[in-house]
Amino acid sequence: MNRYDASTMGPLVGRDDLVKQLAAAVDQVVVGRQTVVEISGEPGIGKTRLLAETCRLAAAAGLRVYAGQAWQLEQEVPFAILAEALQAAMARFNDTDPRLFMSEGWPDASPADRARIRTALRALLERDGPTALILDDLHWADSASLDLVEYLLRRPPRSPMLIAVSYRSAAPPRQVASAIVRLGSAAVRISPGPLRAEDLEALFGHESPARRALLLQASTGNPLYLQVLAKLRDEQLAALCRDTPTARDADEVTSQVLATLASDVAALDESSRRVAIAAALVGDSAATSLVAHVADQPVGATLEALERLCAAGMGHLDSAWFSFRHPLMRAAAQSLAEPAWRIGAHARAAAYLRVHRGSLQLIAHHLDRSAQYGDESAAAELIRAGMAMVYRAPGAASRWLGTALRILPADTSGQRADVLLAYARALGLAGQLDQSWTVLQDLLRRDGGPMRAKAAEFGGVVARLQGDLDAATSLLSTELSRGQRPQAAGKLHVELAALAALREDTLDTVRHAEQALRHFREDRLELAAAAETLRAFGALYCGRVQAAQAATEAASRLVDTASDVTLHPHVEFFGPLIWVQTELGRQLAAARHMDRAYRVVDGAGNSSALSYLLLVDAARQTRAGRLGEAIQLAERSVQAADDMGSIEVRSMAEAVSLRPLLFVVGPSRVIATARRLSAAGRPRARMWWRVGQLNLAIAHLAADDLKAAVDLTAEPGWPNHPPSVVLRLVVRAVAMTRLGDPRAASEAVQQAEEIAATMGLDYERGLAALGAAYVAIPTEPDRAAHLAAEAITRLGPTDAPLEAAIGEQLRGVAQFHANRPDEARAAFGRAKAGYRACGAIWLLNQISRAEVRHAARLPRPGRGPVGAGILSGRERQVATLVSEGLTNREIAARLFLSQRTVEAHLSRIFSKLDIRSRAALANRIRT
Repeated sequence: MNRYDASTMGPLVGRDDLVKQLAAAVDQVVVGRQTVVEISGEPGIGKTRLLAETCRLAAAAGLRVYAGQAWQLEQEVPFAILAEALQAAMARFNDTDPRLFMSEGWPDASPADRARIRTALRALLERDGPTALILDDLHWADSASLDLVEYLLRRPPRSPMLIAVSYRSAAPPRQVASAIVRLGSAAVRISPGPLRAEDLEALFGHESPARRALLLQASTGNPLYLQVLAKLRDEQLAALCRDTPTARDADEVTSQVLATLASDVAALDESSRRVAIAAALVGDSAATSLVAHVADQPVGATLEALERLCAAGMGHLDSAWFSFRHPLMRAAAQSLAEPAWRIGAHARAAAYLRVHRGSLQLIAHHLDRSAQYGDESAAAELIRAGMAMVYRAPGAASRWLGTALRILPADTSGQRADVLLAYARALGLAGQLDQSWTVLQDLLRRDGGPMRAKAAEFGGVVARLQGDLDAATSLLSTELSRGQRPQAAGKLHVELAALAALREDTLDTVRHAEQALRHFREDRLELAAAAETLRAFGALYCGRVQAAQAATEAASRLVDTASDVTLHPHVEFFGPLIWVQTELGRQLAAARHMDRAYRVVDGAGNSSALSYLLLVDAARQTRAGRLGEAIQLAERSVQAADDMGSIEVRSMAEAVSLRPLLFVVGPSRVIATARRLSAAGRPRARMWWRVGQLNLAIAHLAADDLKAAVDLTAEPGWPNHPPSVVLRLVVRAVAMTRLGDPRAASEAVQQAEEIAATMGLDYERGLAALGAAYVAIPTEPDRAAHLAAEAITRLGPTDAPLEAAIGEQLRGVAQFHANRPDEARAAFGRAKAGYRACGAIWLLNQISRAEVRHAARLPRPGRGPVGAGILSGRERQVATLVSEGLTNREIAARLFLSQRTVEAHLSRIFSKLDIRSRAALANRIRT
């Protein structure tokens, strides 16, 4: 494409190092690898110029290059950024369906077709040999294109390929940016900075040093701003620099640049100016015949005007298509459109596209900006476009449906209910939960028919996303009491079961799930699967493990039978299914269903379930010891929750992130995050609040804030739910041991062992054995070593490598206490290897220090058994008197010391012996 022909652009100055990185990326593809290049930066910093250089390097290396650019006005047009590149790719293979990747074919594509399109594109690129796919301005890309780019990043073609993308750093396309972050060193990430004084000397060597200095200061080193501001006189530059000479607001500079560019357009003759404004409103790449129709000028005169625009450096013609040279130039031309003329121009564009069978989404884009009240034809097209895009582009769908509702005549009340429900759904998926709730309340007041049940069902979802479980339960219960058809009643029972699970009402969860199952026949496998999943969840948290296993197997069979299309509206129930499978130790089944859930969401586009699925996956990966991946998934969940406007789901994701963060960065950040959540009263769902509280207790334990750990794990307020109670009791036992209360520690461990034995699950029995090993170390190191080995054996098959590594560390500590240093060091070595494999950086640092401390405490020949070789004579005296029950004041009097000196001795004793209380010290002295 001419747009990316580097030979037609200005010189590339000050970017030598970046060009070397691009050349190295191309070389990787030449030798048969997949490589990704990400270029991010502010507007005008040179992203497009670097992509053009990438195109040049790729073509010179023999790669087949396909390029596309996103534009602001085409965000609602599926595959707009890829349309031209993909058409060029398909033209090379006669057996490819010419409509396969066309935007016109996308709106009506089913989820299955959408998945087929992804797979077909991947296969097409594999046929093409070494390829470069260049995508510019992804911050304006449509959701379908972003989905496809993310898919290619996650599952690249098997043939060598370079994917190079650019976007504004202030508006990253989150799903693509996250996917690139996950690639790690496999991606080349470039952020071009401002040009320097020596770069301006190369560009403007003919100008005086004083003028170059003004240009640098006024432009802040931005290459595009330099090109525009170079037209200004010295006094104008100086005035611009005087406002804030060192750190001027970037928006102000952008406004100045836009004003300068707009003045260039305004200076054109009337015909050229009108054509420039029309082309800006139409969008890039604009068909010349469409521009002529919008400008209301003959095609010949329009072509002459476009040639004048090209001659002025404002854009370029590629066959019968015109593009502006930069988005800012297009924005400047668009800013000159008078409001009334703009409305007429959009109306003419919509009329032209109707006649020429243009994309429904493009027609809707123009109708949204021009349709008048009472225009039922326009309303019908907006409704059709909006309905097609509710899940794929809910932001656009909500705008189109909102406009349709405003222009529909008052006598269309029958149709209005359907549109209102779709409008509410689009608003909710677009993150406007409050507005969605308002629309639903209006619909519930107006409609008494079957639409009411659907509105109540989605209203329950919105209230749940807002964290208002009481409102959601009340709404659904009221609707259920009104009497419903079997399937409608079944759906309401499923939602009520989910709400009960979040409230930790396990009996209600099972009751509603069983009620739901009575209403579903074989034709609603997805709803039956949801009900079985929630029955399994409730049974597990009631302690009925066998019932949970049976219900989980039934749910799995139903899910495996159902199609992706039927599962999509209920994809959220994969979350509890995967959660229960993980708790039951069925990791392979959980992983398989996680992949299926992502595929279902990918196939249908936007889903409010994505954030929830991501946080469940984060918990699953934490259990599997993949801490880095767990943290990234939790961060993606937070981003998706923010996009959805759900503070509640965001807080759930943050609660899940606490544990992997603890093991990677330590307790400080975790405790700060947890305190913020607690202050906000989030999450409101008790189940997820409990997850956060337990993770916070573990963080306090790691920070040696033992009282806080004990308080958080106290019996009152904690339901006796087996999946969480075992870990809670183990945390409590460890804290009590450190506080020198062996009786309370033993009681907690005994409870944990009994509950774990009743459950019969290896993970919980392994956790209980870890707690018992810790409690036994001070007094029975041999038994502790045996218990740690038992824990490791039980945890091994459960895919819990981090807990197994903790078991190895406990076994090493026990061996040190039993004076078996060789066995201890071997166990510590295995623990370190486990921590390193899991990415548990903080734990790895802690165990290295612990090994040194324990080795230093080993008895030496000719010394006493306790503190020998590491406690000074005075410290041994103080320790002995503490074991005899003397207070600090009494010890100070006995040894003729100050009380502060005794306290200092005690602090050193505690540190050297790795104990935290006087009782623990007395216990050590006695043994």
